[in-house]
Amino acid sequence: MKMRELEQTKIQCARKFFDEIGRRINEDQVKYDVVTNYSDLMALVKAAA
Repeated sequence: MKMRELEQTKIQCARKFFDEIGRRINEDQVKYDVVTNYSDLMALVKAAA
């Protein structure tokens, strides 16, 4: 149970980190997003192409 709580905290920290990076750079250069599975990732990659 503890590990799941720790992992959720890591995920929240990573999202905050990438949100901050996203605010500091131009979205035309790089876009950060969150996916939970491979098909979501591929949909984002195809949409960007």
